[in-house]
Amino acid sequence: MTALVLPCLAAAFVWWASTGVLFWRMGLGQATHALTVAATTAAMGGAMLALLALRPETGAPAAYAGFLCGIAIWAWHEALFLTGYIGGPRRGPCPEGLSTWRRFCVSTEVVIYHEMAIAAHAVLIVALSWGAENMVAMWTFLLLWGMRINAKLVVFLGAPNISGELLPRHLSYLSTYFGRRRITAFFPLFITAATAAATALTYAALLSAPASGGQVGLTLLAALAWLAVLEHWALVLPLPDRALWRWTQQGSPGRKPDWPLAPPMNKSKKIGGSHGL
Repeated sequence: MTALVLPCLAAAFVWWASTGVLFWRMGLGQATHALTVAATTAAMGGAMLALLALRPETGAPAAYAGFLCGIAIWAWHEALFLTGYIGGPRRGPCPEGLSTWRRFCVSTEVVIYHEMAIAAHAVLIVALSWGAENMVAMWTFLLLWGMRINAKLVVFLGAPNISGELLPRHLSYLSTYFGRRRITAFFPLFITAATAAATALTYAALLSAPASGGQVGLTLLAALAWLAVLEHWALVLPLPDRALWRWTQQGSPGRKPDWPLAPPMNKSKKIGGSHGL
């Protein structure tokens, strides 16, 4: 049992801490963004080198290391987006009165460069990891990407508990691109897909050799998937999830945090929660 509990606790802590650090850095203001991007770029570079070094490693420590590599690479992309270094050609509020399809098109223009960068990096990671004994970093990155796309679709179509209070002020215009505060008929499809992925990973972990590197890696992935499922539910249920990162809103001494956000430009629309990393 310990072999399963420890990876779950580790995944939860890394998810909470890495997300919180990014929010905290955003709260320090735009003057610190260059340092944030530089630090996460260095971490990403180290993670890519470690990914290659971990290819033949099969033990539990290598599984933990691969998981951290995947998180570090993902955090770099999140930092680039949250700081505004990469997004899309559209950097303003959503025009009023658009159809759902047209709103989807203009919403895509807001994030398309960022999504293309993630896709290109995913191809590179798969190319460097495929056939390796240790592919935990690859699966961590792909899992985060898939779960975030799933959550983005929930937010775009609408959910009753969407909030943008943890996002930096310079991205407040994103609040105008998302759906009304109601549960749509599509939510069961998205939550079922996320739950199915988490369940499959859990089942695979339970079937793996106890305390092996394979079981540790699968348990880390399963825990991360269940956290993503929880975040999906937090979009539609009044869960106190934002309290997990309240400490990030304090900024640093003598500096004014970059939130709370200004009110949404359209009161019927708000941007979706943290989505973790």
